Amino acid sequence: MTRKQNILIILICVLLSAVFPLGGCTKENGESTAPGNTAGRELLASWAYIHEPETEVLAFTTDGLAFYHGKQYTYSQEGDFLTLTDEDGKETTMRFVQAREGKMLLYERTEYHYAGISKPDGIIGYWTGGPEDRLSYEFTKKGTYLEDGTFPGHYSEDPENGTIKLMYNARLEDTLIYYSVDGDKLTIDYPWPMVKTEPAK
Repeated sequence: MTRKQNILIILICVLLSAVFPLGGCTKENGESTAPGNTAGRELLASWAYIHEPETEVLAFTTDGLAFYHGKQYTYSQEGDFLTLTDEDGKETTMRFVQAREGKMLLYERTEYHYAGISKPDGIIGYWTGGPEDRLSYEFTKKGTYLEDGTFPGHYSEDPENGTIKLMYNARLEDTLIYYSVDGDKLTIDYPWPMVKTEPAK
């Protein structure tokens, strides 16, 4: 399932806004309700994508561990940022937006490389990235863009705050992404709505 297919599913769900609760989905005895590496552990929180609420993506345990896509980390939280550290000391930092009613937006990072003919001019140009370079963005000087070769729209860039507002031509919600450019590398933090993990049926 592509990113935009997921977004189309998300559009029928409740829109998110305001308070990030650490508490997630747990059984009455505090054990994980989701399969995977957290099974049998006592949880502080368990999160899933809103379009796949039974599949645990991010979880926190009472023994100070985090599990992200099944991989174990230690973690720290500062303001709107969550830092995961693996056993080799490699850190992954992700931004989240506070939400209410047990929901949040988790910004997952994807790196793109310039794949255009000429040299990049800021974000202007053609960029590919993700698994097997299947994801792409093409930004133009006219203020238009094409995402994944399928979804066109207009954009507004805020270099001071490191954000791009994507305004789709299709009936998709405007999306605010965070970005940085370093030569021929474009890094994008894309928001994914998360909910408390539901017990498998």
